[in-house]
This record gives sequence, structure tokens and C-alpha cells, in this order.
Amino acid sequence: MPINQILYNNKKKLILVSILAIVVGALTSYFNYGTEPWETIGGFICGLFFGMLIIFTSLKQPN
Repeated sequence: MPINQILYNNKKKLILVSILAIVVGALTSYFNYGTEPWETIGGFICGLFFGMLIIFTSLKQPN
């Protein structure tokens, strides 16, 4: 079974995991902002776009 079919079949789980990763990244960057502000902002943005990539990859129905 191709990987895009596996992703599409489990898209609800992937979306929930991605949203959870985005929320955890936001909370982590909020609580650790005072120590290293640019590292926490960069980490949050990286996690945000990685989560969005997973969501958008799993939404496309395979041919």
C-alpha cells in the first residue's frame, strides 16, 4: 500500500496529532519566551509549518 493511501486512511488521527503538536509548540514558546526569544519563535514557526504540512498532505485523496 502506498504511503499516500496510508496517510489518507488515517487523516483524522494525523490532523489531531498535528493540531496537538501546534498547540504544544505554542504553549512551549509562550512559557519559554523570556529565556531565548528567537529560538522559541523559530521553533514554534517550524513546528507550525510542519504540522500544517502533515495536515495538507493527509487531506489530498490519492489517485
